[in-house]
Amino acid sequence: MNTGAKIAAFAAVLAATFGAAYGVGAAVGPFDAPAKAPAVDGPAVHEGEGRTVHEGEGHAGHGG
Repeated sequence: MNTGAKIAAFAAVLAATFGAAYGVGAAVGPFDAPAKAPAVDGPAVHEGEGRTVHEGEGHAGHGG
């Protein structure tokens, strides 16, 4: 097999691979669709609720 035929065969296989990937992607659907919020059985917990934040007590105050 000469070099030109090898390059042509490689290009054909590459095109077929990308074509198959495109077809599968079109069948599955987009990944950027907004996700649905998960159902929660209890009250929602938000960041900062139930905690006391003191000024000046950052990570630098740890370690003694």
